[in-house]
Amino acid sequence: MMLFLATTFSSQAQVTDLERSRLNTAAYYNYTEQGDITIKVHVWGAVRFPGLYEIPRESSLSELVSLAGGPSFAERNKRSSRVVDVNLHRYQGTERQVIYNTTMENRIVVRDEDPRLQDGDVLTMEAVVRQGLSWRDVFPIVSMVGTMVLIADRVGTN
Repeated sequence: MMLFLATTFSSQAQVTDLERSRLNTAAYYNYTEQGDITIKVHVWGAVRFPGLYEIPRESSLSELVSLAGGPSFAERNKRSSRVVDVNLHRYQGTERQVIYNTTMENRIVVRDEDPRLQDGDVLTMEAVVRQGLSWRDVFPIVSMVGTMVLIADRVGTN
């Protein structure tokens, strides 16, 4: 009888967790093995898999970025460049402060400056796509310069 009640209770708990996870857009990822000392860190922003990560204690920032699927971008065209601002936040006393900041321009985090993560860290990544200049952008510039020249000419002749 006790075994029946225990299995009934555990199956109900699993259903509740499953229902809760379907309503929640954030995710929980566990990349640890049994016996590992673990930490929990948050990944927010322009990554493929944002959420709460439980990882081994000695993990580095670049390992976490890899687990999160790397930066998330829309399609790239030939005249645009991509920049990702990476910020690692950590509690220093009672306030959360940025302890590491770098800008990734079509490259990965450098191993020499790859900080070790601590429990409660928050990684935020902001992606910026910079558009280059095209022939369609030239016409408004030329027309504005031409208008200014005409205005200067008219004011000078009066």
